[in-house]
Amino acid sequence: MIERRPETMTATSRQGELIFPNGLIGCPEWRRFAVEEPEDLPGLLLLRSLDEPGIEFVVAPVTELVPDFLEQLAPTDRATLAALGVGITEEVELWVTLSVHDDGTVTANLLGPLVLDFGRGCGTQVVLADSGWGTRHPLVRE
Repeated sequence: MIERRPETMTATSRQGELIFPNGLIGCPEWRRFAVEEPEDLPGLLLLRSLDEPGIEFVVAPVTELVPDFLEQLAPTDRATLAALGVGITEEVELWVTLSVHDDGTVTANLLGPLVLDFGRGCGTQVVLADSGWGTRHPLVRE
């Protein structure tokens, strides 16, 4: 269990640091991320790697993109997320990484969302293998 440290999230802000004990999928060495709430991207967060300079992700709350996302999941995937606290504890939220492609398309990785525990200052990435979501779910095309 990771104890909450002073530089982790506060009740009024999500800025601070998140620790991913197992790193991200494919990049286990990326464990520590600074969390920022960029003023020019309201409702989104920026995760900036403290382990690998130049690595950063824009993330969005999944329910803002797909309001019934949890209801659409296979029972096994819902159980996995519940075991991590999603839907059980208010401080645990499900977020997805966003990508902007050369053609202006914005996509979300709904296959590998991030479970962010703002109360404890930690997170984990999961793979929702039974639910049929993809890594490039289209959101916006310019």
